[in-house]
Amino acid sequence: MTEREKSLLLHAKMTMAAYKNPYGSVERVFPLAIDCPDGSGKLRYLGVKNGSAIPEEAVKRLKQAGYALHTIDRASFGGRAVDMGLTNPVTGWPMTGSSSGTAVNVFLHFNDLGLGTDGGGSVLAPAMSLNLWGLMSPLFCTAAMKKREKRSTDGIAFFPSLGLMAREYEELSRGVEALLEPADVSSGSRTAGEDDPAAEPREALVYRLEKDGLYQGDKRLGSAPDVSGSRRPLIDFLLETLSRCDWLISREGPVDVNGMGDSIFGHYDEETAAGQRQSGKGLMRVVNMAGATAMTIPEPALAKGQLWICRSEPELVRRMLAAAAKAEIRRDEMAEWYFGNLDQYLDGGAFLPQ
Repeated sequence: MTEREKSLLLHAKMTMAAYKNPYGSVERVFPLAIDCPDGSGKLRYLGVKNGSAIPEEAVKRLKQAGYALHTIDRASFGGRAVDMGLTNPVTGWPMTGSSSGTAVNVFLHFNDLGLGTDGGGSVLAPAMSLNLWGLMSPLFCTAAMKKREKRSTDGIAFFPSLGLMAREYEELSRGVEALLEPADVSSGSRTAGEDDPAAEPREALVYRLEKDGLYQGDKRLGSAPDVSGSRRPLIDFLLETLSRCDWLISREGPVDVNGMGDSIFGHYDEETAAGQRQSGKGLMRVVNMAGATAMTIPEPALAKGQLWICRSEPELVRRMLAAAAKAEIRRDEMAEWYFGNLDQYLDGGAFLPQ
């Protein structure tokens, strides 16, 4: 069997598994995606969140980058932070939202890349909950997204941003480059730190947030905010901190494992509020509201990862993304073996000849 034939067989199985829809994460399948290879003949499948805020422009750009629209994905009702009608394939508990089905369909190997929207963590949190790569940015299709003002359950007005999710860094990077607006050098957004375009970029100034403080290397710069607390102080913290560094790294999670990070659930009393604070969702809840860009870098532990956050400047985003490529990623072999096995969804029954 040739490599081309192997690819066709794999992607046919991806479509059949998506039709089987074992977790209820798929709303529509486009089987003719198999007729849309990129210029090299490689097939790449895209899943898109079922939401009116997704602009057609974004899907077109990803198509030009070689991604064929394969599924329309379930999203949590009303943009809720957890999807009460969809379960996390690993935990069996409510799936993190609101780009819930998009994350699940990437995790289950139905798609190579997922496109969702993030207002208060709706791409970053689902991605981390399933140990996926993710990146959201207000720089993606900015003009279209600025027409979609919303208000959070705690009264904060914001514009949603587009975000991507993938199992592999290479797929995420390819998708980001397709959506990222070009840098405007004349605006002074170049982050190399040099007036000479040919000069070597300076070393990135990276801050790290720990429970006991904010650090640059081993130097403690100040105290750490309560990342499980209310959003407004965290927005102020991000705006001030990102003005002084290239990017900030925060370890977050486990997302929606020890508690449910949902303000509707958490608003009732102190007991439910305590459960909400145990959800593992920290700065990811306010990145978009602060106008920043962030990515999730998966770790082997369930629903845990690093959150890298930077100002929304095209070249700074590119530098952060390139630096993340050097991160040491160790996949959970059991999860990869079990959920990546498409054949388990396609068992024909006991009466087929062996």
